[in-house]
Amino acid sequence: MDEVSRFYAAQDQHAGTHLALRWKGRVRYIVPREMAGQQACWKVFRPGMLGMPLRAKACLPRLLGSVNCIESDKLALVREAIGKAAGLSCWRAGAPGPWSKETILLLEKKTVKPLYLVKAGGNAAVNSLLDNEANWLRKLHEQPSLSDHVPELVAHRPGDDLSFIVQRALSGNLEFRLGEPQVEFLRRLQEFSIQSICYEDSKLFRTLNSRLANLNGHLTEAWSTRFKKGLQRIEQELSGSPILFVGAHNDFTPWNIRVARDTARVFDWEYADDEQLPLFDPLHFTLMPMALKSRPTGNMVQAMHKALQLCQRELGADRCCNAETQALAYLVNLCTLYLSGNHEAIDSDPIILSYARLIDHICGA
Repeated sequence: MDEVSRFYAAQDQHAGTHLALRWKGRVRYIVPREMAGQQACWKVFRPGMLGMPLRAKACLPRLLGSVNCIESDKLALVREAIGKAAGLSCWRAGAPGPWSKETILLLEKKTVKPLYLVKAGGNAAVNSLLDNEANWLRKLHEQPSLSDHVPELVAHRPGDDLSFIVQRALSGNLEFRLGEPQVEFLRRLQEFSIQSICYEDSKLFRTLNSRLANLNGHLTEAWSTRFKKGLQRIEQELSGSPILFVGAHNDFTPWNIRVARDTARVFDWEYADDEQLPLFDPLHFTLMPMALKSRPTGNMVQAMHKALQLCQRELGADRCCNAETQALAYLVNLCTLYLSGNHEAIDSDPIILSYARLIDHICGA
């Protein structure tokens, strides 16, 4: 049998239980043949503008070239790790790159409601990310103030050849406004993890300098100058006296949060880290959706300052000290992370290009 993905294999027309849906030459989703399973898949994965053509491919598989397939032995390993009965499965491909992961949704047998969410990959980089996520979920679940805000970790299998984590699927609404549920969650996360240390002794300082050293020789002159100016300002304004650092999710976006009964429930903890600045998460929530859509720099600057004012009121002045410099550190941190994983993105990725303009704005370039 030919592999359609790591977890599914092509099968003939009559034996297939699933349909592999291609878009632009690449399998993007694998859905059950049953309509109820397909509807659950679209509701959870939210394919956006691809939704209509994907639904058409699933409804007219022979006409539109969808591939019949069945679950492979690797998905059987996931089911075995769960140790509980689960029904239909759905699959979504990750974005190409060294951190690319596959996501599998397992549905409850009778109701076809989302039951488990599985993230999996097959290299050392993904294994490291999933290991970090599993550790954070364990740690946060032990905190009474945070346990209701994160998914339950059901299973974790490390390994460079195949790694995966299984967590309970979260329900709730998707909200794009930074409101009280999101801010209350950040209060709790920061109160749990807050500490006062010197910037030059922090993990953030070590991470930024390590990434820039690794990027040496891969950056254009413009980017080298931009990072040099940004790092100089960060070190000048944050070094010396101890400042507040907190644990941060580091991918705190609307699509990684579900709000249910005024409670923010947060998943995708792969990039979470200690000793981060308090404004990293609220700035990421505000700026990342705008950067993905290449919004004008003036609009992003305005949204940034509005978010900083909200944080000043809701999180307190002590956590918002040197707010614009914290914003600069967030932008440099995000750009160095992205470029460490993909040097080629430097002239094409909308996030990198949008954040470059914001760095230049703050630095007065």
